[in-house]
Amino acid sequence: MTLPEFILLRPLWLLGLPLAPVAAALVARRADGMAEWRAVVDPDLLEAMRLRGHVTPPRSGPDPWLMALALALLCAGLAGPANRDHHAPLLRNRDALMILFDLSPSMTRGGGLDDAQAAVSRLIDIGAARPAGLIVYAGESFLASIPTDDPAALQGMIAVTDSETMPVGGSRPDRALMMARRVLADAASVAPDVVLVSDGGGMGPVAADVARQMAADGIRISGIFVPQDAPPYGLPAAMAESLQAVVEAGGGEMASASDLASIGTLLSARRKPQQQEADLRALEYRDLGPWLAALALLPLALLFRRRQT
Repeated sequence: MTLPEFILLRPLWLLGLPLAPVAAALVARRADGMAEWRAVVDPDLLEAMRLRGHVTPPRSGPDPWLMALALALLCAGLAGPANRDHHAPLLRNRDALMILFDLSPSMTRGGGLDDAQAAVSRLIDIGAARPAGLIVYAGESFLASIPTDDPAALQGMIAVTDSETMPVGGSRPDRALMMARRVLADAASVAPDVVLVSDGGGMGPVAADVARQMAADGIRISGIFVPQDAPPYGLPAAMAESLQAVVEAGGGEMASASDLASIGTLLSARRKPQQQEADLRALEYRDLGPWLAALALLPLALLFRRRQT
């Protein structure tokens, strides 16, 4: 037999519990209007003054303690005792992943495309619990897939990429980054990741500046460097330093496509804001506080009982 798991959603309200009996004691003391008179007035004179209505007669009863009980129940209810709700709705993961796949001529003809495809496939497997999207780019950028919960669809797209996929040459990662920024904004992603898969071609101050702006928006930019077997004739060689500069501007990490084990470090969990964590946790539990606070009506009802005059 397992006991239900209880937590307090708003524990600071428990500070009111010790104040309830203190308040009741003060109210009970002030309810006796003759308490101070007894210390300075002869008892017979005090009784005579009471009969003439010059002092307040003592009022004894449970009223202050009933109010204290009601206050304690209200504070306990406001603290939010809750147990796990096994029927809570499943929330969609909004930590989107956007993969920016460089298909410029230096990438597709440099001999590293197979490693790049394997690296992207590994990346998709690691982030399978997150919606993932794909942007392919060379001189222009094309949105191959918005963030989707179907990793098999992305795997299929990656597998068929080759040197004939892109209709234009060149390499403009800055345009791919700006497109990813717009897509993630439309998806209302909470803690998104962007991963550049590239040999470093076209990385420059413009791409680094865009990455810096995206990092300020809460988007982490990481990179997978694709080394070349040999620089293709007439095309630039791979430049890991250029990709590293953009990744550093985006606040992420860099891995190598030839080292699949290092790719697992790119999607390390990020701590969400404390308020957001509390809101999500509250959805997983059934708040019993309203029922506990409702019990305060019982002692309050006794305060309005009919009294004999």
